[in-house]
Amino acid sequence: MRFVTAKGDVRIPVLGMGTWCFGGRTEHDAANDDKSQISALRKGIECGFTLIDTAEYYASGYAEELIGRAIEGYDRQQLFITSKVWKSNASKERVLRACENSLKRLKTDYLDCFLYHHFNPEIPLEETIAALNLLVEQGKCRSIGVSNFSAALLRKALQYSNVPIVINQVHCSLAVREALEDLQKYCREEKVVLQAWRPVRDLEETPECRTLCRKYGISFPQLALAWLLNLPDIAVITAMKDLRHLSENMAALEIPLAPEDMEILNNYPFRRPCGVPLA
Repeated sequence: MRFVTAKGDVRIPVLGMGTWCFGGRTEHDAANDDKSQISALRKGIECGFTLIDTAEYYASGYAEELIGRAIEGYDRQQLFITSKVWKSNASKERVLRACENSLKRLKTDYLDCFLYHHFNPEIPLEETIAALNLLVEQGKCRSIGVSNFSAALLRKALQYSNVPIVINQVHCSLAVREALEDLQKYCREEKVVLQAWRPVRDLEETPECRTLCRKYGISFPQLALAWLLNLPDIAVITAMKDLRHLSENMAALEIPLAPEDMEILNNYPFRRPCGVPLA
């Protein structure tokens, strides 16, 4: 696994397993196939994926419970586990309580990174960031991050924080490019890792993409993933519930796209707005 280094010498795996729709969507689905999802997570760890991303919002915390069961028996120090506090829990007391609940569900003593999932304008950003700082001081989080923050909002968060903010997790793919405008540049300047979510969904294959897939002997999802992984200082998370995707995604890490092919993909025509607008 390759890593990208954020401020404070925090090493973040460039490709990790996302868990949206593990255990359900926003609520726990009693009919969910827990066994296969736990198996996918364990197989992913065995394939070399050490970053697992989740949130209290996913299946109302049940995704975290599945991860807690999946990581039993593995060396916790070798894993990089991130979770996120939902915007309705952005007050100081609720941030602290949310972290405690996430730790219990994950069956771990600490999070490698705890993120503010979505900005809530009704709660002062300074209060939320201060609570995240306190969790680092208490040793319950080793680092903190944000999600779906614009460059302007990230700038404010950095001003309020006494500890490095190491991740800004945003919707980014061949088709969704807002984050690659001013936000990518600002993140690089501040050594905040831009972490792309939903990197391969809702994409349309073009003749040029098909030509590149034949050239490199890869699938279109692998090509879309490789394009992101060839951009500087960017990390990616993607759901890997299908065991077949594990090896394909890992292989995408080792695809060095030629500059002229990156330029072709940079001009991908089917642009569309971000599914969740950056705050």
